[in-house]
Amino acid sequence: MWSWLQMGVDPALSGALRRRQYITNAVPVLVLTMVVFYSLLFAWLGNAALATLSLKMMAIPLLGMAWVYWLQRRGQPPHYWKACLICQATVLAGILGGQGTQIGGHHYFLFFFLTTPLVVPTQDKRGMAIVCLVCISWFCLFEWFSWPASPAVQALGPATIKLLYLNVLLSGTFVLFIALLAGDYFSEALERRIQQMASTDELTGLANRRVFYQTLAQWQTAYHVKQRPFCVAILDIDHFKHINDTYGHEAGDQVLRALSALLQQGAGYEDRVCRIGGEEFAILLAERTLEQAHLACEALRQRIAAAPLRAGNATLAVTVSLGLGQWHASQSEASFLAGIDRALYAAKHAGRNAVHLYHATASQAASPA
Repeated sequence: MWSWLQMGVDPALSGALRRRQYITNAVPVLVLTMVVFYSLLFAWLGNAALATLSLKMMAIPLLGMAWVYWLQRRGQPPHYWKACLICQATVLAGILGGQGTQIGGHHYFLFFFLTTPLVVPTQDKRGMAIVCLVCISWFCLFEWFSWPASPAVQALGPATIKLLYLNVLLSGTFVLFIALLAGDYFSEALERRIQQMASTDELTGLANRRVFYQTLAQWQTAYHVKQRPFCVAILDIDHFKHINDTYGHEAGDQVLRALSALLQQGAGYEDRVCRIGGEEFAILLAERTLEQAHLACEALRQRIAAAPLRAGNATLAVTVSLGLGQWHASQSEASFLAGIDRALYAAKHAGRNAVHLYHATASQAASPA
């Protein structure tokens, strides 16, 4: 079902337009569901003629689904007028085929009018006006000029006809509720997707640079309020340019993805691992002093050095250098991160594959004893 709803939806469009495309795809399925419901209802009432009519009406949404699928295969995206045509053709077939207006089926045109803003883009004012006008026109036409019901409907009796009339109103209300609920659901789903895209590094799946700075600011606030210690480690892959130059950028991407998985596995539950650019990563280590974070980073460094990583057809021994510091309120964020960067470059200049510490009370990074 989800694959059908996503069919032909252009991910490059805005969230509101994609939501309408999802709903457009859902319309034929919803119409088919309602026709099946009425077929079962008429069969339960013992009226074979109307049950048979409903079975015949199933051809319209089924053909509509086949038509939409065929158009999607040809590269044509969902369009609201297709959904409107399927809805209106099905209702008209029921009214003109024997149901008439006696059981109130024309009220569905009123429900289509109410759900128009969920399907038709608001910027398409002409399309919005045409769809609304068509829906209201059909409703008014059948409201003022009743279409006679077939003898099969009239044979049901006044009480049953009244029950069916009520059923149309209730089912139409239910359809309207589902449409509104679906619109809200797709809006929330798209918003979550957009937020995920804005906060996730596409290559590695890690949090990105933006999330790193957001989390750092949040943890600074928590430190001021609750005095919760935390540390930040910035690490860089040693000789990564050589990997790219020797094995190619695709192999380099493989190394980045494999390293990201190792970092995620080695991080604590409350820690946050981010890719902040190129071959550079950052780890925010929660509830740790500098000494505790140093032990964790040493273990992570050794784990990476001991794990062979795939790079194309080759297997490489990859190492990382890390700069590590503990946050203190007496320093600014800029000086804190600059100090960790100095510690990272000190680790590289000292031979790489090492963890060097930045002490807030010192002006330069110091190597651990």
